[in-house]
Amino acid sequence: MKQHSFTRFLDSYGQANPPELCYSEDEDFPGWQARLREKLLELRGPVPSRVDPTVTVIETVEEPDHTRHLLQIAVSSFSTLPAYLLVPHGLKKGDKRPGLLVSHGHCQYGIDSICGIAGMDEGDNSLRAYALFAVRSGYVVIAPVWWGWSGRDRHLALVGSRDKCNVIQMAASMYGVNVLDLHIQDAQAAIDVLVACQEVDSNRIGCLGNSYGGRTAMWFTIFDERIRACIASGCMNTFRERSLKLSSCGIQCPHGLLRYGDVPEMFCLIAPRPLQLQAGEGDSLITPSDRDMIEKTVRRAYQRCGVEDRFSYELHKEGHRLLWEPAETFLKRHLLAEQCGTEPSAPADADKPRR
Repeated sequence: MKQHSFTRFLDSYGQANPPELCYSEDEDFPGWQARLREKLLELRGPVPSRVDPTVTVIETVEEPDHTRHLLQIAVSSFSTLPAYLLVPHGLKKGDKRPGLLVSHGHCQYGIDSICGIAGMDEGDNSLRAYALFAVRSGYVVIAPVWWGWSGRDRHLALVGSRDKCNVIQMAASMYGVNVLDLHIQDAQAAIDVLVACQEVDSNRIGCLGNSYGGRTAMWFTIFDERIRACIASGCMNTFRERSLKLSSCGIQCPHGLLRYGDVPEMFCLIAPRPLQLQAGEGDSLITPSDRDMIEKTVRRAYQRCGVEDRFSYELHKEGHRLLWEPAETFLKRHLLAEQCGTEPSAPADADKPRR
């Protein structure tokens, strides 16, 4: 019997049915953004109705240079979001600092990794504590837990040796639910809490992350314009390439995204707000030609908007991680600047947080 390949089928199907709204320089850029945003909203799945984001403080720990609060944030009638809130020491009464949502990726300890709590003596984890670096640089930080990591992982015994992201997405899809949509809703609840903090300037909100954290930083920034600056690291690959390698976890994108666009188009939707992309030359998860194409496409979009200075690209030699030094320089320039692109507005979906 002749052996057939599903990836060959996908490759042929994708070539016969390319995305309908690929970025083109010969059309009106704001109009193109509006059309693509409309299609993305159509691809969004159902999520539970939001409830008021009431906060319970579970634990408070005083570190030498910051205070760490473990929070439980009400998201919906069915969901509560654990998160760390990190507040730098030395704030005077009335001080307002920029706030950052820091998104964890597939790191072993989740928010305990990026907040510098666990695993700091293992491998190069001490270089990946992005939330800790941020609070030590004077930012107020919120770091939420995504489904499948400590604090939201009581189901993992049922997963066994299978991929924990793929398994929960398989189950969620039976209800028409996309786990990414739940994480977008979680992030909006986290930002509600962040902007309500008395130490935070609600007009100076940023988002950053690496790997899945970088991918979600992209999505959160697209769907919530309260985010004024974005740093996305370790995610300069295309969904088409991921699909043909069968190598992406199942909670990365809306269902049917490749009908309309791919990663370059998604990053273009963030313009004219400041955006930094980071990639490691030795990152085995990223195809160099795709990486270079994404950088070129996004840069042209910022040029079209007349704000190329708001786009930053950092190609480094440190593999699959985010470098804090260029990230901090970018945030100082843009998040602390008087204007950060557009005026903040409500999240760009039908499930608007209730205040």
